Amino acid sequence: MKKQLVAMAISTALALPAVTVNAMEVVGKKLEIYGKVHVSVDSADTDGASTNDGLSISSNSSRIGFKGELPTGSVKFVYQLEQEVNFDDGDDGTFASRNSFIGMKGGFGKLIAGKHDTPFKTIGSKWGIFGDTIGDRRMILGAGYQSGNQLNERANNALMYEFKNDAFTLQAMYAVEPESASGSQDNNDENVTSVGLRGKLAGFFYGIGYESWEQHSAIEDGKATRVSLGYKFGFGTIAAIYEKIDSDTVAEWKRDVIGANAKIKVGANGDIRIQYLQADDAEGVAESGATNVSVGYFHKLDKKMQVYAAYSGTKNDTNADFKAVDGGHGDEVSGPTGGSPSAISLGMIYKF
Repeated sequence: MKKQLVAMAISTALALPAVTVNAMEVVGKKLEIYGKVHVSVDSADTDGASTNDGLSISSNSSRIGFKGELPTGSVKFVYQLEQEVNFDDGDDGTFASRNSFIGMKGGFGKLIAGKHDTPFKTIGSKWGIFGDTIGDRRMILGAGYQSGNQLNERANNALMYEFKNDAFTLQAMYAVEPESASGSQDNNDENVTSVGLRGKLAGFFYGIGYESWEQHSAIEDGKATRVSLGYKFGFGTIAAIYEKIDSDTVAEWKRDVIGANAKIKVGANGDIRIQYLQADDAEGVAESGATNVSVGYFHKLDKKMQVYAAYSGTKNDTNADFKAVDGGHGDEVSGPTGGSPSAISLGMIYKF
């Protein structure tokens, strides 16, 4: 009987109308269902490249998740299973392809094991204001002039500790074979150590992240740092970010990035967003930098649903091949080396 009730509750959650504003509690806090539907219609200009030109429909990190916690005295058992859903083409994916883990939490904080965004990646996510749209920061932040988005990782085989209160959140992660899981004994020669601190104080909000890799597929051995700072006004926010990636051996990944963004309220339910990112030349490689400008208008229809219109354009230096759209957004947009690819987008986001 209990199994039938759970199945009925899951079916009900998947059929909920757009007025739903919270994750669905199926068995209290023991099992909750949540998700996000993010679909857009895009038009790409690849500046002469042979692919990605014209109209496309894109499912942008849409997802469904199951999470819960079980009380065991002062310590609770926690779990999460999160899966990406492709609304545009229905491609199958590996179950639990997104942040998925088991662990425990209590007065000491939270300790989990599984697959999760690195704390370094999260610092960039919290700074960005165009998450998973064509203006997602990953076309420049964590990207190389040839390889594109590489250093915004969701690590496999990860252990992560988190402590948070009203003022700050601290995360620390160690993962072995973070980019792939072979099914055999994990190889500790391939690993990442990542830490992040983010918080708020008197209207300011900040983020500091550091990451060290051994045998990353792109940067090999190396390290990276991100520092962000912003301020919240009554009518919006402004923020800046600095990123430094320093590979021990790969010239492409010896470079800096700076960025700034602003979100300005328009009426009760809308806001205008502007973002600028600039990648410097890689060490020893002249004319390998780029700039990106993204602008958009977002409008809330209710607490969980919004629509938007956005533009993203990247201007590459002569030897650079950064994309206009790269990471988070389902359909990427690239151009030729030295080109200026761009895209415009109309999208809808609904969270439950």
